[in-house]
Amino acid sequence: MKNQKDEKQGILKKILYGIGLLIFGGMALTNLTTPLPSKEETKEFLLFIFGCALIYYFLVSVYFLGGLWRKVFYASLILLCGLSVFMAIYLAMHSMPH
Repeated sequence: MKNQKDEKQGILKKILYGIGLLIFGGMALTNLTTPLPSKEETKEFLLFIFGCALIYYFLVSVYFLGGLWRKVFYASLILLCGLSVFMAIYLAMHSMPH
């Protein structure tokens, strides 16, 4: 018999998978409502969404393994946060005119 904690984690995992489906499915559908000018840009956009979805689902799966893997999850989030801040600063300092 499953205990209540396992049931709650199972429900939370399903919710997070559903949220991911809505987020990345919605992002992919934006290409139908507002198509990009070229096929190359569309391909890059869809590859970006696919890469983000892979990272998201990987991190959700790692989180629910528990134990040491939860520490790996938090370390990955800290690394992603640091890289995001670094890239924002880098791109602000090295912007390209359009």
